[in-house]
Amino acid sequence: MAKTFFRKLSGRLETSDDEIEIILNGCKLNERAAQKELYSRYYRYAMSIALRYSANYDNAVEITNDAFLKIYRELKKFVPRHSNTVFAFTAWFKQVVIYTCIDYLRKYNKKEMRFSVDPLSTVIEDTHENAEEILRHKEIIHCIQQLSPVYKIVFNLYAVEGFSHSEIATKLNISEGTSKSNFHKARQNLQVLLEKRNIISYERAL
Repeated sequence: MAKTFFRKLSGRLETSDDEIEIILNGCKLNERAAQKELYSRYYRYAMSIALRYSANYDNAVEITNDAFLKIYRELKKFVPRHSNTVFAFTAWFKQVVIYTCIDYLRKYNKKEMRFSVDPLSTVIEDTHENAEEILRHKEIIHCIQQLSPVYKIVFNLYAVEGFSHSEIATKLNISEGTSKSNFHKARQNLQVLLEKRNIISYERAL
C-alpha cells in the first residue's frame, strides 16, 4: 500500500489522539517544548513531501522549515472535523506542506511557472496511476526532482496527492486541458529520466 511506502520514507507517525492533542495545545500556547516535539514527530513526513517538489535536499529542508512556521502560526485555526485527531491533523498538516511547496515553486520559478503546454498539442491519456506504483523506489523520486517546476507540480498533485485535473486547474489558475497536458509531458519526461537510470518502465518496474 502507498501508506506503507511513505511510512518507510517519512518515519513512523504512530501517535495517539491524546498525545497529539497535548502537543497541539502546547503549540497553540507557543510552548517551545511542544513545538519541538511536533517538529520531531512530523519532520521526516514533511520532508518526504517536500523532496518530491524540490530540486534538491537543501530546497526541501527550506520548504519543510517554512511549512512548520506556517503550521505554528495557523494552528489556532485547526479544528478536527471528526473524532480521530491524529488523522485529521495529519491531513491538515500535509495540505499545509503541499501549499508551501506550491508557493515555493511559484516564488523561485516565476518565469517557468507561467509556462504551459498547449493542451491541443498532444494526445492525452487520462489514466490515474497509483501513487505506490509510481513512487516505490527512491530512484524515481530523484528523477521527479529533475522535472521542470511546471511539470513537477502537476505530476505530484495528480499522481501522488490524488487531486483531479479540475482541482489542479483551480489551484494553479490554469485550464483543465493544460493540467492534463502538463501531466502527460511530465510522465514522458520522467520516463526518459528513468531510462537513463536503467529503469525501463516505471509502470512495470515497480
